[in-house]
Amino acid sequence: MAQGSEREWHLTAYGSRWVNADLLEIPERSLTGSLRSEDAYFVGAGLSRVIIPSFSIPLLGTDFAFHGNRIELEGQVLRHFGEQSHWEGTVALMFRTGQIPLFGGLSVNLAFGEGLSYASERPRLEGSFRVEPTRFLNYLAFEAEFSHASLPGVYFVPRVHHRSGIFGLIAPKESGSNFIGAGIRVDLR
Repeated sequence: MAQGSEREWHLTAYGSRWVNADLLEIPERSLTGSLRSEDAYFVGAGLSRVIIPSFSIPLLGTDFAFHGNRIELEGQVLRHFGEQSHWEGTVALMFRTGQIPLFGGLSVNLAFGEGLSYASERPRLEGSFRVEPTRFLNYLAFEAEFSHASLPGVYFVPRVHHRSGIFGLIAPKESGSNFIGAGIRVDLR
């Protein structure tokens, strides 16, 4: 898709692996090689619709603004397998930045999502010896969407998938999980 075009819909196929780290520990442990994982995975698909197209965010006190931001509504259906076996559905509002040019036709945008997650069974790897896993939790997503000018409308999407009880607000503390993975996204327009 050309840089100036506005997409309306996109579809993503994901695969991810469970990691044994708190959300804020993931960047450091990834860089130091101390990120541990279990044999728990999911595969699935997400469908997104842009609900607020391109808008700008001005930098206060300057003439500068961040352009091309969007807000999207995303739904996912995921199948967990390995050490836990269940279905999961999520719905989230995603805030996406405008395109950031890198080099040689490559560009990236960043996105953050906030929403809800429901598991068809209590996830075996969530919780602790003090806390029973919960089916309904808060959902956060963090992703980078890489594109290249030679493949318009196709994207590589590394992503962190996080479920939690929001520090005990909707489920006991120690509820939740983190998955790190990637997907391929295509514009449906």
